[in-house]
Amino acid sequence: MLGGRLLTALGGALASICLLGSASAEKFDFVALGDTAYNPTVDYPVYDALIDRINAAKPAFSIHVGDVWGASPCTEDQHKRVLNWFAKYEQPVVYTPGDNEWTDCRKPEVLEAYSHYITGKATPQDFALLLPLRGVDANLKGAGYDDPLGALIRLRRLYFAKPQSLGAHPMPVVRQPDVSDFKDTVENARWERGGVVFATVNVPGSANGFTIVDPARATEAILRNRANVDWIKATFAQARTSKAKAVVIALQAGMFFNEKGDEFSGKKLRGGEEGPYYHVALAIRDLSAQFGKPVLLINGDFHDFIVDRPFRVEQGEVKPALYGNIVRLQVYGAPDLKAVTVGVDTDTPWVFSFSPLYN
Repeated sequence: MLGGRLLTALGGALASICLLGSASAEKFDFVALGDTAYNPTVDYPVYDALIDRINAAKPAFSIHVGDVWGASPCTEDQHKRVLNWFAKYEQPVVYTPGDNEWTDCRKPEVLEAYSHYITGKATPQDFALLLPLRGVDANLKGAGYDDPLGALIRLRRLYFAKPQSLGAHPMPVVRQPDVSDFKDTVENARWERGGVVFATVNVPGSANGFTIVDPARATEAILRNRANVDWIKATFAQARTSKAKAVVIALQAGMFFNEKGDEFSGKKLRGGEEGPYYHVALAIRDLSAQFGKPVLLINGDFHDFIVDRPFRVEQGEVKPALYGNIVRLQVYGAPDLKAVTVGVDTDTPWVFSFSPLYN
């Protein structure tokens, strides 16, 4: 009997090992998108149709890299509209905030005047409101903004109260405050699928929230920047522990200009060294180099579909290029409301493949 039980136990263990092995080599797709539904009249029906298209594709999950609206007020009602959209995703959707949702929150009257301006319908009253905002005194006072820090608190309460994704069928995620000393950044999440470690970090456009005109906002940006770097470090540590085949990091900001860079990166870093994106970019660059396997960086912000290797630095004909294992996917954005299907196959050298997805 003991021998039979032992054989049964060994058989179960071997079956478990086989299952683990097959899971680590799992092929799957996920969807990346961002900068959605800027123009309510035109974009809302298109975005609804895009969500239907994503549902029909049945990805393992989707990643939304922020800017869930354009020039709209950062109100509770507006967030409820966005949450209703996220609830339409049949599969899990992981969201990381964009600048429009908090760092760029403007007063409703400013947004209305600006809307009139860009549509060619501005009145003298609109100009009387907008033009002073461009002056030195107004800029130093942060005039026209509508409590960005309060907007961030609202975001965290509405979208990230639980350790799970959004969507009709959420999946569990690990939030940074649950496993670290950084207790505010509940929006920073991590999860694993098929031998790949995924993470989101709250790095928005508009200078990553850094400002020299508001001490409270400057302090928030400094602390969040430290938390973001710590989360990137923890993500690569988890990838090493789990012997991951690849890492994916998703954030909102487009950190690179389409210009030649220098010894830091092949493309020019937005803001330069010691700028608002420097430490995050440095952490991704150096930890990816140490990891040595494929790394995918996903961002939005610039509304143009790009697949490139912005960190890659040429070393001449003798030495190989540096940081070539980091591929960047920049997703589409309004008014070009499309998503990108990312294929994942860890049995291939580069792991990731890309295909536009739209209605």
